[in-house]
Amino acid sequence: MRMLHLVPGLRLQGGPAIPRFRGLWGYSAQAGKGKDEMRKIMVGVLAMAALGLAGWVLSPRATPEAAATDGYLVLAVSWTPSWCASEGDDRKAARCAPGAGAGWLVHGLWPQHDSGGWPEFCPTDHPTPTSANLRAMEDIMGASGLAAHQWRKHGSCTNLAPAQYFEQTRRAFAALDFPPSLRAEGRAQRIRPDDLMAEFRAANPGIGPDMAVLTCRAGQAQELRLCLRHDLTPRRCDDALLARACRAGQVELPALR
Repeated sequence: MRMLHLVPGLRLQGGPAIPRFRGLWGYSAQAGKGKDEMRKIMVGVLAMAALGLAGWVLSPRATPEAAATDGYLVLAVSWTPSWCASEGDDRKAARCAPGAGAGWLVHGLWPQHDSGGWPEFCPTDHPTPTSANLRAMEDIMGASGLAAHQWRKHGSCTNLAPAQYFEQTRRAFAALDFPPSLRAEGRAQRIRPDDLMAEFRAANPGIGPDMAVLTCRAGQAQELRLCLRHDLTPRRCDDALLARACRAGQVELPALR
């Protein structure tokens, strides 16, 4: 019986190789039973290749369509003076300059899986954001460059066009109230994380204890992360996100600049 020789196969973009073989049809007509055995081998090989291709096509990858309905959304809102102290000053970011007055600003709106984790940098048929899309977000994000990065990393996984994604981000942020006690105007504040969250929830009564967390770094309050359904109503965060809540005894809100 003639041996099969595997040669380089075809490959769909991002998918499995589809093998091709030399010698499938090159065996002798006088081989008798060898012909039947060869047919069985050929059918088996092609069936395995077809199953592998079907598995690749049907597997639940992080497509925009899947990400748009899976799980929920996280709105991350940063206290800008803390971000400036940790990295913004080194970047000479305009929102860190004296008199900039930047307080709570949007970091991003992120699709999140119910079980924890998130999709990112998803393939999408939507065009990239226009300069106008990005500039329009500077008032609540601080920089058009941040808006562009958030679209590439997270917005691409929402199955929304850039204008829709940014409009959804703006609506989620506009629904929040930040009491004067959480604005550190004039001087830095020291506060227990639980007290900070209690004041935030008192100003936003629809947000329960397990629907938002505070993160901290180097003794400073960094971000509020609010968990939302796709209609932007608050919901419980997943356990992995809740576990990342600040555990410090006290944190500082650096003074507004």
